[in-house]
Amino acid sequence: MKTRATKSSGKPTTENIESTKSAGPKVQLGADSTNPSQLFVLPEGITKQARIVTLQNPRFLDENRYVVCPERGFYEFKAFTEPKTTPRSWLLSQEVIAGQDGAEGTLYAELDIKRTTEPKGYVTRNANLFIATPIDSLFLILPALAPLPTSKSAEAPNKLFLTGDDYLEKLASASPQFNSFLRTESIRVALEKRMTAVCDTVEAGDETMYRLNEGKLLDEILRKAKKMMGASGLPASMEEKLVRKALDVPILGINREESLQNRNEEDSIPAESGSQTSAACTPDTQTTVSSTDTATSSFAEASTAATSFTDESLSLPPIQKLKTLPAINAPDGVADLLRLRTALFFICSNYVPPHLSESIKKMLVSSSSKVDFSRLDSHLAHLARMRQEAVSMRSLGDFSRKRSMIEDEDSEIRAEKKRKKEEEEKRNKSGV
Repeated sequence: MKTRATKSSGKPTTENIESTKSAGPKVQLGADSTNPSQLFVLPEGITKQARIVTLQNPRFLDENRYVVCPERGFYEFKAFTEPKTTPRSWLLSQEVIAGQDGAEGTLYAELDIKRTTEPKGYVTRNANLFIATPIDSLFLILPALAPLPTSKSAEAPNKLFLTGDDYLEKLASASPQFNSFLRTESIRVALEKRMTAVCDTVEAGDETMYRLNEGKLLDEILRKAKKMMGASGLPASMEEKLVRKALDVPILGINREESLQNRNEEDSIPAESGSQTSAACTPDTQTTVSSTDTATSSFAEASTAATSFTDESLSLPPIQKLKTLPAINAPDGVADLLRLRTALFFICSNYVPPHLSESIKKMLVSSSSKVDFSRLDSHLAHLARMRQEAVSMRSLGDFSRKRSMIEDEDSEIRAEKKRKKEEEEKRNKSGV
């Protein structure tokens, strides 16, 4: 029996309309901003005369944002970011006062209108947070006190005595936005006071003239490094990565027969006494060689180690965070010397121009240095030799282990070929 097919009507049904509406976005997002706003946290108690200005970074000689307050001094912005594995964002909005005519910003108290809010805001792509932290104004004036020489044969400008106004004008020429603070008496006094701490001074009539003294600059940075160490040492991340790892004593390899004998003895112990067994390590664990970390390895590693925290460390319970760490196995005073040099290099890598950092490192190893790091250098060299011996002993004892690994790989390859052959036979039988 034949039936006549009905033509589908061209009009969309109610279900299609509802599905189309549900598929589309409920809220249309605006286009991405080419110059998105950022979130800055300003210090508490700054005056209304404080401004966010662009100044020359003393280390990299590029432009960075700073806060200049006539009463509180200088602040730099430090960025705090979330790990890429945990994406986050900021939802920023502000309250808007609207009048009867729709004009924004009118005073509702004077016009006798109601206060309303409008959802005018935006969402940032990331949760970057910039917090203003204090910075010593000495570092900002250092590029003017010791500019980079134009050529190797040219006489360094820091050998000349100049007035404070000359150095401030150099700072203003490198950072034009600082011109508005040149006439502020408190800013001038603060900068001249910091210049006096690292410069030789002479009196020329009513003016004081300054010339950078690298020895005084080294003493000032050493004082800051000792203050950074404190009584409890460096911050936890720097202490672990740059002090403990550098002074970690490698364990030399042990005989494979002894380790196998110890392992057999442990396996023969009953389960009831398992809690009393001693923790004997396998040769792989015993001969693990830590990486050769020294205090002078990398300035960038030191700076990131001071501010980097993993999710695992944040998720630890409070009891595990506060547990006491074992003492560092090193001669007396060596760990403190390494902490001092790490803190000093950290300051130089973030706030001192590169050519001055090189001069400071040369002064540290000279005979006129006030701090003797020879004991630290000799101990680090001794640890380096021990690590090399551990590596050589481990390579000599790995022949049997390498052979067993090759045999395991061959057996896996044979098993894989056998499995593929069986699968092919099954497919052939099923096809028949």
